[in-house]
Amino acid sequence: MSYASKTCHYSCQILLLITLMSLPLPALSEDKQLNNEPQMLQTEISDRDLKIIEQLVAIAQRQSSQVREAKAAMGWRAFTDVLSIEFSPSQTTTNYNLPEISSESERSFGMALTFDPIKLLNIIQELPLREARWQEAKQQKRLAVLQSYLAYLQAQQATKIAVYKMQQLAIAGTKTERIASLNPQVTVTHQVSLANHDYVAAATEMLNTNARERLALEELAACVGLSSQATMTILKASDLNNQ
Repeated sequence: MSYASKTCHYSCQILLLITLMSLPLPALSEDKQLNNEPQMLQTEISDRDLKIIEQLVAIAQRQSSQVREAKAAMGWRAFTDVLSIEFSPSQTTTNYNLPEISSESERSFGMALTFDPIKLLNIIQELPLREARWQEAKQQKRLAVLQSYLAYLQAQQATKIAVYKMQQLAIAGTKTERIASLNPQVTVTHQVSLANHDYVAAATEMLNTNARERLALEELAACVGLSSQATMTILKASDLNNQ
């Protein structure tokens, strides 16, 4: 190797060292935090989840048409056929046979009340059944909200796992590029590439988990009877209250 080539090689190494020394420290600390302090995953239903479920169930039962109809069947609506009221207009004409007044008309309204004791007894006997239907409708709505919330919880955690895998790929790519900059003989692996099977699998999984989380949120909102924005506001408010 000539003197000029050696001088150029040493100069390139010095420039690479200066470049590495000028890397921002916050980026290195973030990599360390991702490696040593990963986000904790949920392993059981917490008290916070139970509080959110109770809040969503209460809203869903108020919004549910099935629950409201079952409750109304126990109220005054059940007794509408027991008592009936009929209004009948009438007009009476009186003839006086007098020169000054030949006749006089008078309008009036009649009201008739009809009470059916047999229907009343039948309704009283059906009240326990109607109350049972109301409780059943409430329990069905509660179960639907519980299933939707747990599905959203699982989808949310799957998204966290997919995000963590993508972060690990980014960290591995950064380390590979740093080693390659120190040693020119190391081949740099481009992480963001369709040729990288690990990246393709991680990106596909992250897209699928994000789609499932969004769909689970929409299903939960539809089950509760609110918009997705209103449902997310309730979830975020619960997070703030537990901090």
